[in-house]
Formats: sequence, structure tokens, C-alpha cells
Amino acid sequence: MEERIRLNKVFLREQKQKKAMYGRFLPVLEAKKQQLLMRLSIVRTEINAQNLLMGEVMAEIASFGPVYRMMEEILRYHISIKEVRFFHRNIAGLKMREFRDVVFDEPGYSLFMTPYSFDHVLSKTREAISLREKIKMLEQQFRGLEKEFRKTSQRINLYDQRLIPQCTEAIRKITVHLQDQQAAAVGVAKVAKRLGEEASYYSQF
Repeated sequence: MEERIRLNKVFLREQKQKKAMYGRFLPVLEAKKQQLLMRLSIVRTEINAQNLLMGEVMAEIASFGPVYRMMEEILRYHISIKEVRFFHRNIAGLKMREFRDVVFDEPGYSLFMTPYSFDHVLSKTREAISLREKIKMLEQQFRGLEKEFRKTSQRINLYDQRLIPQCTEAIRKITVHLQDQQAAAVGVAKVAKRLGEEASYYSQF
């Protein structure tokens, strides 16, 4: 709801202070918006790159064919995720999770009881799982950045298109009103002075 304009000097001072404050906030928000936009572009590029890499790894896993299916039973115990590790990064004031790596359970296995290619198959499967978790975290980061970008853009529009123009218009109206009052007061003073002078003149007779 728009604030009612009070035509006095106190409200004029308040509006000037508000306009100055919004003017200080606006460049900060614009800089944040640009930072978020840049980071969104970087994350989008990274997601595309990781998806391409995932496609390559999955194509290699698919090439194992029947050998992979033969190992599925034993693989299950070696691809169980123990922990997805990450660190936090500050991006435009946001605390974002950045993927580090995946820690898998290590139940151990006998080299004599597994096929010769088991190590390679296990390595590629774990790589695919790690990529999946990395992509998932990147997509979460992208959504968080996108949400903050929208909020920042809305705040910029609020200041630029509504609050600052409202202050400017209020300042204009109050200034005009006070100038009119001052002009009227000067006019009244002149009339009063003239009437006083006339009264003084006629009192002599």
C-alpha cells in the first residue's frame, strides 16, 4: 500500500533520506545480480560438461555387456555410498554446497574370486555414481542461484520502478506545497504591511 503523503518538512526530510538509502542499495543489488548471472552461466556450462562426461562413462559401461551383468551381484556391495563429501562456497552472499567426492563402502574382495576385469568395471561404475552426485549438487546450486537471481531482480525493480519514483514524486509535491505556502505567507505579510501603513496614515487626520 502506497504511503500517504504528508505535506510538511518532517515528511520531506524522511522522503529525501529514503530516496538516498534506496539509491545506495541499488548499485549493490545490480552488482549482486551480475555476479549471480555470471555464476549461473558457469554452473550451467559445468552441468552440460558433466552430463557429456556421464554419457561417455555410461557408454563404456554399456560396452561391457554380459560381463557387467555377470558382476552385478558382487558389484552391489562395492558401490554402496558411505558419504557424499562437499564444502561450502560463498557466492554473492549465498552459502552453496560444492561437490568434493563420494566415499564408498569397502567390504574387500578376493582377486581370485572375481573376474579379471572387475577392478576396471568397479572403477567405472563408481565414476558414474560420483558424476551423478556431482550433477545433482550442481543442479541444486543452479536452482538456488536462480531463485536468488529472481529475488534480486524483483528487489531492483521494486526500488527502481516503485519506491524511488514514489519518493521523487512525494518530494516534488511537498516542495511545491511548501513553496506555495511560503509565497502565500509573503503575500499576506505584504498586504498586512500595506494595511498597517494605510491605517497609520489615516490615523493622522
